[in-house]
Order: sequence, then C-alpha cells, then structure tokens
Amino acid sequence: MRWRPSIRADAIIDRDPGAQLAIGLAIPVAYNVRIGVDVGGGGVQRNAAWEPAGRVDLLACWLTDPFRESRWRIHGGGGVGLRVESGQDARVVAIVTLGVDGPSDGTWVPGVELGLGGGVRAGLTLRRAPLRRR
Repeated sequence: MRWRPSIRADAIIDRDPGAQLAIGLAIPVAYNVRIGVDVGGGGVQRNAAWEPAGRVDLLACWLTDPFRESRWRIHGGGGVGLRVESGQDARVVAIVTLGVDGPSDGTWVPGVELGLGGGVRAGLTLRRAPLRRR
C-alpha cells in the first residue's frame, strides 16, 4: 500500500464563483476503494474583486475498474470538506463526486470530475498512476 499524490484545478460555483488549485494524497484501502485528502487554495469573486479562499477535503472514492482493464474508467466518491473564505466563517460541507479517469501514460492518470460540495464543482485531475505488479 502506497500513498499516491495528485494535483487538481477546480472551479467551484457557489454564491460567489471561485477557482482553486489543490494537491492531495490518496491511499488504497481495498482493491476498489481509495481514501484521500486534498488541500487547496485560490480565490472567490465577490463584489467585483477576488478574495482568498481555501479548502481541505477528505474523500472516499469507489473505482468501477480497479484493475485498469479499460482505457477509461468511472469513479464516484463522497466525503466532507472544510471551506474557508475571506470575510466568511469556515464551514463544513458534504461532498459527492462523479469522475472519469483517462488513459495513463504509465506515470500519471488524467481525469475530470463533477460534484457537489459547497457549490457545484468541476475539476481537472492528474493522479499518480499505481505501480504495475506481477
């Protein structure tokens, strides 16, 4: 079992639209489930100005193709997040996601995700590919 890093870029559309970059770590806990944490930062547009915002998300992800038998695979997830925005109280949000991972180059796996959690989320992901073992 190894921790796998990821990077992501997200648009989060809530009362105030925002964009964030995040880094994360995930670990497989079963052959088709991984648990991960993402830490992100960026900004929200409020009153015609950008203000700082950040988040910490804890997510469990269920993989439909854990052995990567297809070039494309669907995954779904859920968890909780902590959203922090300038001038606002920190808030805990429930998160659900649905995503598609694309073909791997052997090192990284690109993907896209849509979800709900403190607003509508749309993200591009790049996850470290698991090692192939025989």
